[in-house]
Amino acid sequence: MKSASNKTSLLSGLKNFFYAEQSPYGLALVRMFLPAMALIPVMRRFGRVRELYSLDGAPQQLAEFFGQGTPLPVFSPAVATALHGLMIFALICGMFGFRTRMTLFIGATLYTYFNLLDAVSTMTKYAVISSHIMLILAVSNCGAVWSIDAILRRWKEGPAATTVPPRSPVWPARLVQLLFCFIYFGAAITKIQTQAFFSGEQMRYWMLSNWNHDNPAGEVLAMWTPLLLISGYLSAVWEITFPFLAWRPLGRFFALGFGILFHIMTWLTLGLHIFPLVCISGYLSFLMEDDIVAIRRFLHRLRVPTAILGWPRFAVARLIELRPAAVPTAILWVGLAALVAVGSVEADYRMDLYSVRGEHGLLPLKQLDQDVALSMINGQKPVREKDKFFSFAIGDMLVGGQLANRIEEFEFGDTILAQCNVNTPHEDMWVECVIEDEQNRIIDSNGQFVTRDLLFANFQYHVGNKLMPGNYWMVLRSSGMEVSRRPFTLTGDPETLPQMSDLMTN
Repeated sequence: MKSASNKTSLLSGLKNFFYAEQSPYGLALVRMFLPAMALIPVMRRFGRVRELYSLDGAPQQLAEFFGQGTPLPVFSPAVATALHGLMIFALICGMFGFRTRMTLFIGATLYTYFNLLDAVSTMTKYAVISSHIMLILAVSNCGAVWSIDAILRRWKEGPAATTVPPRSPVWPARLVQLLFCFIYFGAAITKIQTQAFFSGEQMRYWMLSNWNHDNPAGEVLAMWTPLLLISGYLSAVWEITFPFLAWRPLGRFFALGFGILFHIMTWLTLGLHIFPLVCISGYLSFLMEDDIVAIRRFLHRLRVPTAILGWPRFAVARLIELRPAAVPTAILWVGLAALVAVGSVEADYRMDLYSVRGEHGLLPLKQLDQDVALSMINGQKPVREKDKFFSFAIGDMLVGGQLANRIEEFEFGDTILAQCNVNTPHEDMWVECVIEDEQNRIIDSNGQFVTRDLLFANFQYHVGNKLMPGNYWMVLRSSGMEVSRRPFTLTGDPETLPQMSDLMTN
């Protein structure tokens, strides 16, 4: 009996988790923000539709990467431009909630189509997340509140009939929440198997690069090794625990708060712009009806004029109401969509970025330099020895195997730590670290094998009393060639140390 009771309780809790009825305020917020974030790169690509998505360009479908051919149809520039304009119009209508379900379904379908059509540049992680969330929004009741549809319904049925907010099962919101849980948990499993992530090397490469956008903050913070190590472990722990904390009363604030901070830091340090905005927009699905009520009360206490946020919706709804009574809103939407599609083709015609109708015809392709072409055909040049190394620095403290500080002044009795970071992939290498005086005379040297699986190598020297105070060089050598050198200064009195052996120990 106890087992049957527990089973009934579990099924009841699971049913309540997915099918409890609430007003879809959280999904309405996702509907308003996420398409807006996804539209930022979409709008920027409008002038390049001919190149990226049409028969005149060079689209690379995702299926081609897996040897599955080209299952998606590729249209002429006019049709591709019209569909791209229709996608933009549908996503904007979805944001405002005009014919919400239909527009989100059309927008999600076209958004997914264009991403799959150009897997080289258009398809990204945020595009995959956005397409999934848009599809979930299309089958939800997110247009029931804070939308043009809700305003038109209230005007039609009267305020008395729409006093109580509409309620619907919460399973669409749960699907969005579960999507983020699986994303983060999968990312954590990947990180756990990546040694370079926890050593800080992978994060340092990302922060020093400009693969995404400029990130001057990342270039500064990349040198703070303890920060890289701490942030790496914290992010992995957060991603693993996210599915277990996201629905707990207190744990949810930690999971979502740390997530917002995490994505803001990726903006500042990695140059990611759209991905953080998309993820933070998806977090709004975690806001349930009680949360919205609490937020409203808090804003009312602060006397924040929240009603002003609804003015754009009411203004557009008022314009829609000016249509002839015999014209349904669906027909009005179709007419506006057709107008946008035709206007998109006309805009592409007039912009003529590729000089299709220019005096001299299409812009000619630039001829590739012959030497560059030959170097690409004949294979890669041998990698220079110094290009196999990413950095070389000296200090006196290690954190997690990584050099935690960079200093140039030591005293007798200190331990000098020299660390070289190696670019991957690389072969097995013999690397030497040499101490030279101001006259470039070798005082001591030590070497070790850096096998192909290693990302860095550490050299340790204890400064004994066989050196005199003065200036020295720490020189990194590989294959007998000098790669880098760092100056350092010895201060203090060597006579205060106990007598040591003739050579410094490594």
